[in-house]
Order: sequence, then C-alpha cells, then structure tokens
Amino acid sequence: MSTVHERLRRLLFLVPYVSKHPGVSVEDLSKALNVKREDLLEELDLLTCVGRPPFNPDDYVDIYVDNDRVYVDLDQRLSRPPRLTAGEAAALAAAAELLRPGSGDALQGALQKLERILPAGARERYREMHRKIDASTDAPQSLGPLTRAILERREVTFDYASPGRASEQRQVRPYELLSHRGQWYLQGYCHTRQDARLFRLDRMENLVLTDIPFQPPADARAAVPNPARSEAGVRVRFSKLVAPYVRERFGSDARLLADGGVEVRVAGDSERWLIQWVLSFGGEAEVVEPASARAAVARAAQASLGF
Repeated sequence: MSTVHERLRRLLFLVPYVSKHPGVSVEDLSKALNVKREDLLEELDLLTCVGRPPFNPDDYVDIYVDNDRVYVDLDQRLSRPPRLTAGEAAALAAAAELLRPGSGDALQGALQKLERILPAGARERYREMHRKIDASTDAPQSLGPLTRAILERREVTFDYASPGRASEQRQVRPYELLSHRGQWYLQGYCHTRQDARLFRLDRMENLVLTDIPFQPPADARAAVPNPARSEAGVRVRFSKLVAPYVRERFGSDARLLADGGVEVRVAGDSERWLIQWVLSFGGEAEVVEPASARAAVARAAQASLGF
C-alpha cells in the first residue's frame, strides 16, 4: 500500500505530466507512475475534486479519460511551481504547526520543501516570521492517535469530564476532528449516550484505540455554532478588503458599514483565540470594544513585530 506522502507526490505530478503529454494512454501513465491501473483511475477521479477557491464549477481541475487516454483541459496552474510570498508561506507553516501532533515526521519534510520553493528574496523574511509562530501548544497530543482511529475506523475509549460532572469512561466511534475558536473537538457517536456528541480534546484522559471496527454514516459532520450569535462579547471591525470573506463567514450577522467594511460581534471568552483570529487578518481587522480586548490584541501585535 502506498503511503500518503507517495500518493500526494503522484497527484501533484499527474496534472503537469498529462498537460505536457495530452492523450497519454492509461497503460503508459500507469507504467510511468508505477501504479496499478485501478489505483491510477481512482486517483484521476480524486483530482476532479481538486480546485481553487471559491470553488465554483470552473475552479476545479478538468482531467478526464476518453477512449482509454487521459486529457486535462483546465489544469488550474498546477503545471507551474507555486511562487508564494513570505506571508503566504508563513500562513501555511502556522497551519502545519497546528497539526504537528497528528502528522508525524512527514510534516518536517513538507516545511523544508515549502521553504525551498520560496523566492530567494522572501526566504529570510519567511524564516524570521516562522521563528515567531507559536501554535503548537494548541494541538493536543491526542490528535495523532485520534486521527489514526478515524482513518482506520476503529472505536476509541477515554475518560471524559463534562462541566459539573465526575469523569466517566466513554466508548466512541470517532468521525471527525475540528478546531473551533482555539479548541480542538472530536465529533463521534457515543455508546454511553446513544447519540452523536462533540468532545473537547483537553477534557479527555486515558485514550485507548480499540480493535472494534465501525462504518461512519454518510452525514457524519459536526455542527459548529456561529460565534456571531452571541449577544455579548467583542465588537470587531473589518476593512473593505476582507469584508467579502467575513460576510460569507457570518452571513447576516456581519453589519455592513458605510465605507464598505463590516462589523461583527463575537464571543470573547477566549482571549487567546480572539488575538490569533484578529491578527490572522494582517491588519485588516480592528477590535472596537471592549477596551481590554483591544489592548490585548495591540500588545500581541507589538510583540509579534518585536517592539
């Protein structure tokens, strides 16, 4: 069985190769990649789900098989090496740091490759920004074994302490991991409660992967509450540049301003999350009130700039 790393390399290779050799036969392509025919056809199907934001129908790679030959009509620029800016590379590195406990050794190699594809002029700036990234503490160590349990579809047991209740053992079919407002959650089916539940990873102890297999339902997706539904909290104003993204994220809860920007109110019970979220907009977001939250974001911004 090929590793995830090998498969990713093949997927990244396929589109530029077929663009350069239009009409290559499935057999020749299988030999070039040293994979079985059925595995190649499966990966070609997977590539049709790859695209660029905002993921309209024309934003996906258009690759197909006709009369046993492979063609690509729209490669979405995957035929050219990416030329990231230092800021874009640092954003990718920050996301990678967040997932480090679940990624194993492959992540370090990916970060090294990321640095190598940067233009020479942006590389030193990227290294400087990367040294200031502090995201690893948000990723609990249980992320790794839970990721494995989800991929291998194995039930898990753990002791879980709900607010106001003593810790009790749970047996769960793990469906999905997600990060929301600075906290990691596991969504799955709880045998104890006989229902789907959302578990905070920092409240789990004594996690064990069992050998009990399961099949997840097709609609196994977590429902994450919209933080803009909170009545109290922090008022944040966004510039016209990022307003479309914020309006898409918060919908009618994003109040349109006269200058084209928008304003939302989010729950402020996690200062760490708020700071990371506001700074992630790169100066296009500003805390309006309360003053304590505004000051906390200002201090973090100054610290990140070395003042």
